[in-house]
Amino acid sequence: MYSKILVPLDGSDVAECVLPHVEALATANNSATVTFLYAVQPLEVIMAKTAFKDKIESEARAAAQDYLDHLVSKQKYHESAEARVVMGKAADAIVDYARKSKADLVVMATHGLSGVKRWVRGSVADKVLQEAPVPVWLIRANAPKKGLHKKGQKMKVLVPLDGSERAEKALEHASKLAEQFGKQSVDLTLLRVCELFFPPYTYPPPTPMTWEEYLGYETKRCKEICQTYLSKVEDKLQQDGLTTHREVPAGNVAEAIVDYANKNNFDLLVMATHGRSGLGRWALGSIADKVLSGANSPILLVRST
Repeated sequence: MYSKILVPLDGSDVAECVLPHVEALATANNSATVTFLYAVQPLEVIMAKTAFKDKIESEARAAAQDYLDHLVSKQKYHESAEARVVMGKAADAIVDYARKSKADLVVMATHGLSGVKRWVRGSVADKVLQEAPVPVWLIRANAPKKGLHKKGQKMKVLVPLDGSERAEKALEHASKLAEQFGKQSVDLTLLRVCELFFPPYTYPPPTPMTWEEYLGYETKRCKEICQTYLSKVEDKLQQDGLTTHREVPAGNVAEAIVDYANKNNFDLLVMATHGRSGLGRWALGSIADKVLSGANSPILLVRST
């Protein structure tokens, strides 16, 4: 289970969209501790006097600490939460604190204070995703403020896979979530996209056929391969007491994941940052990045190496 949760904030309402998700995680595990982290950027003014620089930075730290202390006091789990203010550039400070504090999860918005230009992927969140030693739970800043799980309702989790062991790293964390919220409260959907004509495919076909017949043959064969793989994965998870389903849409991988996720209103996507072919395959900037951009649901990204 996730017991040490790190939540970077920047003082904006936008960044605070993570709070309902943090509350759900913290209250699901009574032993969990939550650290709210605020990184104050050092003053970079050429020729500024040291006394002036120290005064400005001290005031900024005090304001950040007041903000976090007030925020902590309003949380239901305030007794197991703490506020920390550090000096440094946001991404570096988050990664460094996550490493030193031995956090096991970072929960953050995709952008904060200055809208798209501050915490957009390619900036703070992107650097944290690439360098953080732990999984990163990303919530789109324009997402509705709602929690993950309500009593009596299943939490719907989508886990995209591609047949590789690297992509299967996501399963470990999907299982952790099930332990955190209760196995009967989590509904896992395993998804593998059938990519037509992605190796290994059969050409020429075993018997003469038209293009339409060949397309149908390849689609059927591809879906059978995907179903067989997911069935084996599903059997293992069900033996551990998890509720699972499997889906095999066909098409472009990123588009199929986003389309299925958005149509079925999942509470969370859990996926590895790259799959079958290493960094060139599911790297940020490729499939995972496109899913981040298109999916409406929060995404838990797990580095597979």
